[in-house]
Amino acid sequence: MEIVTVDAKKCVRWRLADRSPFEFGDIHALAQDILENGQIEPVLLRKSPHNEDQFEIIAGSRRWRACLEADIPLKGILQDLSDAEAAIAQIKENQHLGLCDYSKGITYAKVLKEQTMTHAQLAEVVGCSRAKFENFLSFEKVPTTIWKAVDNLSRVSSRTAAAIYALSKNGPDYEEALILLADEIRKGTGCNTLEKMVLALVTNNSQKDDLKSKITLPDGTLIATWTKNGLQFSKKISFDQNEISNLLIQYFQKMRSTS
Repeated sequence: MEIVTVDAKKCVRWRLADRSPFEFGDIHALAQDILENGQIEPVLLRKSPHNEDQFEIIAGSRRWRACLEADIPLKGILQDLSDAEAAIAQIKENQHLGLCDYSKGITYAKVLKEQTMTHAQLAEVVGCSRAKFENFLSFEKVPTTIWKAVDNLSRVSSRTAAAIYALSKNGPDYEEALILLADEIRKGTGCNTLEKMVLALVTNNSQKDDLKSKITLPDGTLIATWTKNGLQFSKKISFDQNEISNLLIQYFQKMRSTS
């Protein structure tokens, strides 16, 4: 292990960094603290495999950004790490930092896509059950339209993410309901409560659509229903087809003459 002092401007975040933008906190305050008290804890670095004059930040992105803002050198532990070793080091280093489930889940998905580690190897490193690990991976599977509406996912648990993914697969109505409930998701509403809210919205919208599509008499008698294929008359009523045709012709002729 080698502790070095490097130019912060010559450092970059490595591509599998696990801290999301909304989790960086007050970098200015951290920069002021480092200026006054020094950088107490070094970051974890490796030489960039793409540029020998650069270093990659494996863990410690907040400290690096603070040093950038303060325009001071960065202290780091320099190690020769493969991608797999870097991923493991990052996970172990950040386990005590309280990163949100979203940041973890998105990073786990990246690691698997890069084939840095196998599913089983990564689950073992993370140290959780297979079911919980799958919940983490749900973050990457949820439609981006939903996450864009939520914006800050720091309070969304992996279990809730799994529920959101399952609900979103039911179709556009469910996805729209989840977007409408973005504020509730952002607040950290639990998966059971969220499921009930989504179902209530979808059912209510479906009932409204049903009411709009039905044509009834003032006494409530159903006459016809608008369908995707046109107007379908109720089998319970009798009518003169020719008379209805003539009425439709008169209606459309009137519409044409006024347009």
